Amino acid sequence: MTTRTDRTAAVRLAWAATKLTRAGRHPIAIGRLAATVGLDPGEAHRLMDLMGFVIRDGLVLMDRGPRPGSADRPASDRYRVDLFLLAIATGEPVHADSVCPATGARVRVHFTRDRVLSVDPPHAVVAASRLPGIDLTLGPDYVEALVCTQFFASKEAAAGWLLENIDGRVLSVPDYLAHTRRMVAALEAWPTI
Repeated sequence: MTTRTDRTAAVRLAWAATKLTRAGRHPIAIGRLAATVGLDPGEAHRLMDLMGFVIRDGLVLMDRGPRPGSADRPASDRYRVDLFLLAIATGEPVHADSVCPATGARVRVHFTRDRVLSVDPPHAVVAASRLPGIDLTLGPDYVEALVCTQFFASKEAAAGWLLENIDGRVLSVPDYLAHTRRMVAALEAWPTI
């Protein structure tokens, strides 16, 4: 069992690790990561374990695979690194090619950290899950912590997913990118990052 404070700190630390490792391409020493964010190395290690990062020989490695299931949650890939976060963390353009789980239609999205370059079909949406217990509130501003779960061909196609994921959100691709940018601003406004 972890506290809400732990979960929020872990997400903020994971964001710093994602940026510093360039999304896992350049492992970083846990001591350097801890120093960068102003934490004790032991605490940084504990929080990275909480987020599912692999630490081997003192180096933080990105765990991009699905997490194993638990008693209350089946195995899922919902915790993979969000592609929109990757674009913002690395500054590199991202091309997502997916299949709508409701219609079988191909969904192709191309974007940078600053803007959406193309969306096909034009009404494709992002299904995003709320990260429970993560508080990105900074003063009067509130930013919900969401992670992209999958793409759907349209809002109508995502209706069934939304009924099954009561805490989920369905946003247009440009709206989700804008939300992700607000979420990153909240993460980076935290005093130790």
